[in-house]
Amino acid sequence: MEYRAALIFLFLYYIRPQDWVPAISGANVIRPMMLIWLVSILSARSRPVVTGILRTPHDWAILAYYAYIVWHAPDFSGTLKGFLPFVVFYVFTVKSLISWERLQGYLKFWNFMLMGVAAMAVASLHGVDMTGAKDATEKMFGRLCIGTWLHDNPNALAHSVIVVLPLSYIFYFWKRGVIGRMIIFPACVTLACYCVYATESKGSFLVGGVLLVMIFVVGRPKPVQILALTMAATMGVSALSFLPRMQQMGNLRGDAGVQGRLMVWEMAKRTAEEKSTGVGWKQFQGFIIWDGQMENKATHSSYVQIGGDLGPYGMFFYLLPLWLALRSLLMSAKLTREDPRMERCRRAIMILIIAYMVSGWMINREYHTEYFLLIAAAAALHRLTLAQELETAALLNETQTKAVEGQMVLANEAPPTGVLPVFEALHQKGKRLWNRITVVDVGIGVTMTWAVMSAWDYILKNL
Repeated sequence: MEYRAALIFLFLYYIRPQDWVPAISGANVIRPMMLIWLVSILSARSRPVVTGILRTPHDWAILAYYAYIVWHAPDFSGTLKGFLPFVVFYVFTVKSLISWERLQGYLKFWNFMLMGVAAMAVASLHGVDMTGAKDATEKMFGRLCIGTWLHDNPNALAHSVIVVLPLSYIFYFWKRGVIGRMIIFPACVTLACYCVYATESKGSFLVGGVLLVMIFVVGRPKPVQILALTMAATMGVSALSFLPRMQQMGNLRGDAGVQGRLMVWEMAKRTAEEKSTGVGWKQFQGFIIWDGQMENKATHSSYVQIGGDLGPYGMFFYLLPLWLALRSLLMSAKLTREDPRMERCRRAIMILIIAYMVSGWMINREYHTEYFLLIAAAAALHRLTLAQELETAALLNETQTKAVEGQMVLANEAPPTGVLPVFEALHQKGKRLWNRITVVDVGIGVTMTWAVMSAWDYILKNL
């Protein structure tokens, strides 16, 4: 039941009937949903492969991120309550994805929900408008969007839907049968491409190019990787120039929208430099002077918003869980590559995280639930691989103990009582369990923070 609750929550997050169904419009459907989810977890018959909380580096990183935000918030009590649901979403999702079957089903459903969003958007172009998308699209000068909180602007819609392309390849084309390759995969790609094209989102086109290159580079032989990168640098760049509004990329300084963003980025940069812990969670607000009037202006960047809100130190706590998620995926490659189901899960999470991180330079999703669901999926995969390591160690331990017992019986000695601890067995095998944040993780988190801040500064100086 807790697994079904996780799927329903994903449905409510992406499809958001509470935003457009009159009977429940404006109702708080998440609160009763969370109560049902909690009861389902507490009464679940299936036991997690790794019990308890704070069992993986991801758990500790999310807790540290929460503590940092609350500690430096101007409104301690309000932030404590306001950020808590995100931590709960993370914990409940980890507790629900306790098998490879569930993890794969969850990720496939994630892709299905993104296709549902694309279908609602495309349907609005052909007279089936469930969400009030027509009015929202007209407001955006004909660029496609739908009437939900999450996708009420074309950039947000496009950055979500573009991920359908690589995810559908992983679930329906890679090592799949004829139906998946010839029917399901082309249908998914056609729907997603139609939707993204109608949004005319330049940023999503770039993200889509990065994700498509990843498909033909990650895990491929060297000749294929070289060919893919060469084609991306030549034919791929040329193809992007034919997409809507991409001609403007040659003169970004002349784009009024880009000018406004850069002004806000400059403000956020000064704030981050003057106050290393930022001004507080959701407190930074950018503005520009336009036609003699002061207007509020969004940062249009998760990293810039984090920098203004939480400062460089907060940027570290934001990036650390993302690094830990990527490390889990990289470390599990040897274990999952022989099992297509496990490898699909690993690759799908990798795609989602890379897409999120690249899109973070162009849209605001720094405090969205999506971030915590992504880390939770990676943490669930980490727990599953950790359980397999423990199982392997237990078998090794049992084998070694039986061998020792046999030798002692032959020597007329008393057999040992009990067995060596599992961690000792792993140590004898030359392995160590990664279940805490290490100095290396902290170092890489610091490096990522420096890289983001440097890239931010470079853009402001050279764009």
